[in-house]
Amino acid sequence: MRRRSLVGFTCLLLLFGCKPPQSESFQVWFQNQDFTYLPKSEGKTNSQFVNFVSVPLKLDTIYRSMQGPMSAKEVALDVNDDDFVWMRGYSVRIRESKTGATLSDGFMCHNNLNIDQKALSPWKIRTRGTATRLVTITEGQTSIKFPDGFGIPIPSGQSLNIISQVLNHNDTAINLDVVHDVQIEYVKQSGLHAPLTPLFQQAVFILKHESGPIGEYGMAPLCAKHLSNASGTLNEDPGHKCEITYDQDNYNPYSDQYGRTFTSHWAIPIGKQVLTTNVTHIMNLAFDTKIHYIGVHVHPFAKTLELRDATLDTSLFTANVRAASGRIGIEHIDHYSDAEGIAVYKDHTYELISTYECTDSINAHTAMATMFLYMHDKK
Repeated sequence: MRRRSLVGFTCLLLLFGCKPPQSESFQVWFQNQDFTYLPKSEGKTNSQFVNFVSVPLKLDTIYRSMQGPMSAKEVALDVNDDDFVWMRGYSVRIRESKTGATLSDGFMCHNNLNIDQKALSPWKIRTRGTATRLVTITEGQTSIKFPDGFGIPIPSGQSLNIISQVLNHNDTAINLDVVHDVQIEYVKQSGLHAPLTPLFQQAVFILKHESGPIGEYGMAPLCAKHLSNASGTLNEDPGHKCEITYDQDNYNPYSDQYGRTFTSHWAIPIGKQVLTTNVTHIMNLAFDTKIHYIGVHVHPFAKTLELRDATLDTSLFTANVRAASGRIGIEHIDHYSDAEGIAVYKDHTYELISTYECTDSINAHTAMATMFLYMHDKK
């Protein structure tokens, strides 16, 4: 619950028009509010659930990853103007539109939940990317659930976009209309007995070099002679220092100032392929913090996706991928969820390493490799 200062709020509206200025962060905004909490004697805070259904998407032929029909739906959580919610979980199931029968998640390419317009948020959202992604659900991981006491704060009235896409790697005689059934779990701030720990999501992903000078993103071409292999491992001479630089305000992960171009969606060859990307600049850590949940998006034939602290030469988390039996697809992808968390530091270097092993010599397949890091929004 919250008591508003009507005078201060009115002054802000007069100064800035219909939309108050954004706070520098959620924590700054939150600390400036006057929230009260329910006494513990009033019972446990219960989650609420809201359901959304995509439009029917037709499956009538083979659709490889990222090729199937897709739809977008704008939604909003039903909360009062003086309240906001903490998203606690998200799940998706595939259903046949006419009969209602649940189908295999092998027909799910992905389901994304995005902030529609982050400029309308009362606080600056830390997530960096072309779409302010909150969640990605995929074949092999059809739900997420944050540890108890954690959540993503979502402003009241904030519109959200649900993106649904289907695929079909195996059935050549298919003729189905399918939908994504989406369920969002949340709690209202006004129903809490104590504050929750705020999370923000930042995706890190493999970038495959396409063209331009050899080397990592933002590395001067003269540093190429100090690379010991094509993955970008530095073998520096004494007194020589190669640093990665990039434009903080206009950062584009798919091209750099030295003429390199990269892609996060690439064709995979037959056999084993291991790719490494320095993801320090993508993580964009403004402070030391902890990761409390990790979700993963990969395509069929993925084996592992590993996040490493290169500064400490330690593995932080490896997601193993279990292939579907007897078909092209994914049965299970490991995820991470822990209230204790994994420590990450703003002055460390981080690498993401993907391993694919394609065994289908008949059809062409593509790869993506992304970790969605849900980190404590401390400042």
